[in-house]
Amino acid sequence: MNKIEAVDPHYGRLAAIAEAHLIGNAIARNGLRIAFPPVAAPVVSIVIVSLNASDLLTLTLYRLATQQAFAGASFELIVVDNASDAKTQNVLDLLDGATVIRNAENVGYGPACNQGAAAARGRYLLFLNPDVELMPGAIGALVSPFSDATVGIVGAHLVFPGGYLQESGAFFRDDAQITHPYGRGNANPLLAESTFQREVGYVSGAVLMVERALFEHLGGFDDLFAPAYFEDTDLCVRCHQAGRRVVYQPRASAIHFENATTPVRADVEALIDRNRVRFLERHRSWLFPHAGPRFGDRTHNAWALKVLYVDDGVPHIDLGAGMPRANFIVATMARLGYQVTVYPVYRADPEIAQRYRDLPDTVEILDAEEGMGLARLIDERQEHYDVLWVSRPHNIDLVCQIFQNRDMALRDFARSRVIFDSEALFCLRDFMEGTLQDGYGFGARLAASARRETRNFAQADHVVCVSEAEARLLQYYGVTNTAVLGHAFAPQAEITVDLGSRSGFVFIGSLEHENSPNVDSLIWFLETVWPDVHRALPCVPFTIIGQVAPDLRARLSAPNVTVMGRVPDPTPLLDRARVFVAPTRFAAGMPHKVHAAVAQGLPCLVTPILAEQLGWPEGSGYLTRDWRDPKAFIAGLIRLHEDAETWRRLQRAGLAQVAQDCSPVAYAEKLRSLCEAPVFA
Repeated sequence: MNKIEAVDPHYGRLAAIAEAHLIGNAIARNGLRIAFPPVAAPVVSIVIVSLNASDLLTLTLYRLATQQAFAGASFELIVVDNASDAKTQNVLDLLDGATVIRNAENVGYGPACNQGAAAARGRYLLFLNPDVELMPGAIGALVSPFSDATVGIVGAHLVFPGGYLQESGAFFRDDAQITHPYGRGNANPLLAESTFQREVGYVSGAVLMVERALFEHLGGFDDLFAPAYFEDTDLCVRCHQAGRRVVYQPRASAIHFENATTPVRADVEALIDRNRVRFLERHRSWLFPHAGPRFGDRTHNAWALKVLYVDDGVPHIDLGAGMPRANFIVATMARLGYQVTVYPVYRADPEIAQRYRDLPDTVEILDAEEGMGLARLIDERQEHYDVLWVSRPHNIDLVCQIFQNRDMALRDFARSRVIFDSEALFCLRDFMEGTLQDGYGFGARLAASARRETRNFAQADHVVCVSEAEARLLQYYGVTNTAVLGHAFAPQAEITVDLGSRSGFVFIGSLEHENSPNVDSLIWFLETVWPDVHRALPCVPFTIIGQVAPDLRARLSAPNVTVMGRVPDPTPLLDRARVFVAPTRFAAGMPHKVHAAVAQGLPCLVTPILAEQLGWPEGSGYLTRDWRDPKAFIAGLIRLHEDAETWRRLQRAGLAQVAQDCSPVAYAEKLRSLCEAPVFA
């Protein structure tokens, strides 16, 4: 990940105050006003309590006004002033379209917030400190978690001026400090551990959104903590006690200058110490019914199943090579309410937005630091995870070696389940590739390779594979604890059945590695099959979708062939095509791309090895033709493209087969049965 060159927060504050002063001066010299257009029915009511610090207040208001188009939700602004000095009053006089409440004396932060809330019209209240700069989209991101009715309060990802991480949610621990902001002081504000959404103990009142009805039900901020400190923490605890959740939202980023508006630090410390005692007197028995701080204190939900998922890289749908299936497994775990950590051993997107492009925000995605990082993770998070899920044989061997080096059993780390996702017998694919190249192979060599690949499988509770055929292979080589978990697809809202709007062939697959099954099959297809198909159907295109190695692209050039490269969403291209081509000559596992094409109503032409892996009756969305008979393969392609009756029959049968075998509901139940230990009353 590209890291920010952070500077010390003290110097960051000084720079911010200087910038704020310059902004205030520019507004005054140019006779400008800070305007907020009227909103008839705001979604959010922003409440700011001001007490002097006119420069930073100007900066906060200026940023809000200039970024209204990027807010992500409509809002009104309410400023409650606690008897500030004349300079601050002048700033408030510049506001248009905002509600300003001026107190004759300093009533304290919590009471002033309650005043602002009483004047609010929005469904949600956003309490915003007067020294905060919201990043684009932050307000809409804060609203987003409330689509879950159990959420009551949402907090932001806070960063010091200068770039140091200030807070990414916070938790309680039974020690002298009690409250602990997670990640505070880390020089990387985009620390991987801070980039996923989760339930937390509390969030800072610097940027705190709460449902207005809940705020009123709870009686607002408690005057017990006036003039300031711990009123936000107390509100979060009372939210929990009311049965609602407090959530940290990493997509809502803000720079918080923190203490920049505080006059005397000694006075602040005295208030914090006093209110910490009051907070503990009220909540200690609820906060700490059990002893024992753990790494897991950073997440408030102690009952959620915690899963460590290990794979080669971040599992994105568009990467192929088993990653679409891994993506669905991780997403389904998240939907089941599991707290999932993905450790990508070798590859992780450098940008956070790309990491989460097709995965839920609630999944923690760590940096890729190979075996060393995985070993450190295991050391740091012992007794945290309930399930250890390791995908692919080489990663299984890596994990087992790390535990062996520590003289630990896998069960010492994962309390409930150890699951190895072999996906398939990879040595079989290598054997088939070698046999294809050499013209012969030795069964004894395959058996020895299979024993090496499966030597650690007995340490798992379950060894998961993608099909019954793969399960039988594993059982043949002595793996008895197998379970099948293939693919699942949500029913398509609309399937294109009109052949008139479809034309051409399409291929999907990663083409990054020279010796991969995809490259082998596509080169064979372009050299052996496509010339004859193109002569028979000269106006029909062939589209290739997938990441392509630069030195391979030239070899894919052929008449009427378009190489698209990686496409984030291939759905429109599949909807325009008439036939999906899967000319695979050697492979292992279950062909997700064929499943996906059939699920989208696109008939396929496949080779026998893929038909065997699918395990469906012939005609269930596909025709089978042997690559060793190119003429038959060519004739099958032309027939499937031109014969409307055959095409429609295959589409209907394929959609029926998908509905029967690939139900997301059944898939989730199977996944639950694998991950969760049975409970007997």
